[in-house]
Amino acid sequence: MSELSHQHAGSGIRRRSWIVEGLCAFAAVASAGLPLAARAQATAWPERAITLIQPYAPGTATDASSRFIAQKIGERWKVPLVMDHRSGANGLIGTELAARSAPDGYTLMITSTGYFTNEALMQRITYDPLKSFVPIAKVGAVQLLLVVPAESRFRSVQDLVAHARSHPGKLSYASGGNGSSQHLSAALLATLAGIQLLHVPYKGQVPAAVGTSTGEVDFSFAAITTARPLIAAGKLRVLAASGASRSASYPDLPTMAEAGVPGYAYVANTFFFAPAGTPEAIVRKMSDAIGEVASEPAFREYAQSIGMEPDFVGHADWRKTIASEREQWLKLVRDSGAKAE
Repeated sequence: MSELSHQHAGSGIRRRSWIVEGLCAFAAVASAGLPLAARAQATAWPERAITLIQPYAPGTATDASSRFIAQKIGERWKVPLVMDHRSGANGLIGTELAARSAPDGYTLMITSTGYFTNEALMQRITYDPLKSFVPIAKVGAVQLLLVVPAESRFRSVQDLVAHARSHPGKLSYASGGNGSSQHLSAALLATLAGIQLLHVPYKGQVPAAVGTSTGEVDFSFAAITTARPLIAAGKLRVLAASGASRSASYPDLPTMAEAGVPGYAYVANTFFFAPAGTPEAIVRKMSDAIGEVASEPAFREYAQSIGMEPDFVGHADWRKTIASEREQWLKLVRDSGAKAE
């Protein structure tokens, strides 16, 4: 090869080397900048309205508490947080919609225990409770009240259980739908008390409570925020609270265990989720904002007024325990024998 050819070859090799080195340097800079870009995205977020999908009907404690939180965060961030109720199939319709949403922080989900229990109740669900969403925060737990029509013959939980034992499958109860908290809480009563009950599902918690007040069914479990107006109007009589400890809203009311059903305890939690793939920085920012509101005395007072016991768990801690929480709810469904008929 001539000297000129060697020169050309050497020059080409050097040019390729410079190109390769330049590409490597560019890749290194771009890679190093990814965390900065993510932080910048979270700093800018939110720049427009955030949609909060709720897969249940309005009027629940989950709805009321999340509206309080959304309003406070919206006031601070100067952007609206808009509720979008997509009820149906015990939360499946809204949950599946949220799972398909863009993971950009502008569509989040507020849900309750059906998020976990549907896995055991339904033959098929299209979301994975541990993979389809990122946990943002838990806000609190809602006790239910065992209520009967005001004119009911039942004056206590023991009266109700005794009647159910002597009339298997005849004592009816209302719920907000198959697999709902009202369904599961009554199914748990049937299991622990060794009785057979007749389930009458309604299209939502409020219609179920109203149906109970008019005597269409013998009893139901209802969230405090749902039952309170009917109790105050003299249309419902309350017999017991569902939690392991007495309700702050009704401190003189016995728990189900105190009323004669040993081992009974049921609460419905409120959860915030983001679609899988939502940037970690955005999830942390939302979790921190929820935590700030949840720690304020005004929220605690409001939550207790609607029957919620505040119990905030942020993203970092809940992410570590969500798998065990899922197992707890699945066990409850299996032990109760509840099915989404």
